[in-house]
Parts: sequence; C-alpha cells; structure tokens
Amino acid sequence: MDELTRRQMLKVTGAAAATIAASLLGPAPTLRPGTARAATATWNHDPASPIGPNHWADIGFPTCGQGMRQSPVNIRTRQVAADHGSPLLLRYQVSELTVENTGHVVEVPIPTGVHDTLRLDGDRYELDQYHFHAPSEHAINGRLADVEAHLVHHNAQGATAVVGILFRRGPDPNPLLDNILLSAPATAGEEVHAGDASPAELFDDLRRVTVKRDGRVQVHAFYSYDGSLTTPGCTENVRWSVLAAGGQVSNAAVTRFHEVISRFPGYGGYPNNNRPLQPLNGRVVQLRRGRHED
Repeated sequence: MDELTRRQMLKVTGAAAATIAASLLGPAPTLRPGTARAATATWNHDPASPIGPNHWADIGFPTCGQGMRQSPVNIRTRQVAADHGSPLLLRYQVSELTVENTGHVVEVPIPTGVHDTLRLDGDRYELDQYHFHAPSEHAINGRLADVEAHLVHHNAQGATAVVGILFRRGPDPNPLLDNILLSAPATAGEEVHAGDASPAELFDDLRRVTVKRDGRVQVHAFYSYDGSLTTPGCTENVRWSVLAAGGQVSNAAVTRFHEVISRFPGYGGYPNNNRPLQPLNGRVVQLRRGRHED
C-alpha cells in the first residue's frame, strides 16, 4: 500500500483504522540496547512525587529550579508582541518511522543519513527527533491541549530550536500522530517500526501553514520565545516556536497514550508527562506573522 493510500485510509476511517494499521505495519516490538536504561527512573513528571518536577532541582538538575528562562509557559494572546519576520521554513523527507518508548516520552528518532531541516531567521538546524507529551506542556490563555508534539533541532554550533504543535481531540485526527500513539510500545526501552512517514505530515490541514508535496513546510503564524528544554536538565537558550494554530487527535490515541505513560518506570500509574508551567520572568512572547516565501 503506498503512502498516500495509507494516509487517506487513516483519515477517512479514524482511530479504528489506525489500530488495524498499527498491527500490520511492522513486527513485534524489539528491545534496543541503547534505551534499556529507561527501565530505571531517576525522575518523573508527577508533581506529588519526590522525584517529580517540583524536586528536579534537588535530585541533581539545579537549572530546573534556578533557571530564569524555563519552559513551558502560558501564552497569553493579549500580551504577545507582534513580529513580522520570516516564516518557519521546514524541509522534511519520508523515512523509516521508528516509534520508541523512552520511559519519559514517546519518541521518533530521525534515521542516520536523513537530513530534515529547519530554517529560522537565516539559521539552519537539523531535526534530531520528535516526541510527544500529554496533556500539552504549553498553554494558550491558561488552557492545555490534549497532546503536544516537540520537533527538536540542533545547528552546527550545538544550539537548539524546538517547534511545538498543539493537538486537541476532534473528528479529523492527524493520521501520522494517531499512528504513532496507537503504535507506541507499552514497555520502556522498546521500539516498533511503523512503516514510512515524513514529519511534514504532522502539519497537514493546519491553518496558516503551507505543506507542499516535496516535504517543504512554511509556517506563517507562530509564537516565539527563548526558553529551555522541558525535561531534566532543563537546559536554557532554546529557541521555541509554538504554532498559533493546532491540529486534532483521536480520543482513542489520547487514551492509549495516557495508558502508556502510566506504565513508565517510576511513574506509579501517573498518566501525564507534561512539566508544569514556568514563570516568564519578564520574557515577552512574540507572535510571528511571516510572509509567504517560495
């Protein structure tokens, strides 16, 4: 079955078709030696836990508590500053889709030799991996979405740029997102091969976004600010771009994702993997409304 047909099937038939597809797209999960360390938890996302986000600074990650430019944040749309710069320019290609359970997130690594790129204000970054949180980490006017995708890029100097996409439950779920969450292995340290896909498919049908058949994506409206990684050690100087318009995800995929999270080592059944909102500490979030580029 070719890629277009597979995506059309998932879009038309929804979560039930995604479940069937997940069972047919690859062999049983296989243990990756490199991720076996996920079986021992040193931290989790439960705010009530002694190794949760309220105590990350106390268990060996001081920046999580001392940093002044931490993420995620609450984006208040009436308090953002207007910015009329260039759009986000992404170029992603189709490659093998491997879905990993790291013990903290569900993650898709970019295969060696694949060069998926982000261009932001003239700087070029390469996509290393993308992963997911439920509920979302960033909030819009205090409201969390059901799932947030983080596409993590680095440039040649080691700087980090992350693109965030918010997804809410709805009748028109994103086929790639549903496939990933429904295919994710339930055991930390395992992976499944779920066919082939391009990360560009996460941007399908989003407002103020142009997706071209060759994998080029232009994002014309997004919030930007300087922040941090949202997991230990909470490294700062991360360029965040959070899309102003989000997508949809099926109820079945969200439910399954929370079940997977609840089984992460050291989570004790806690079903969420989002870090609590962090103070802006004087930072100003900008709303970029980029012009179209060829």
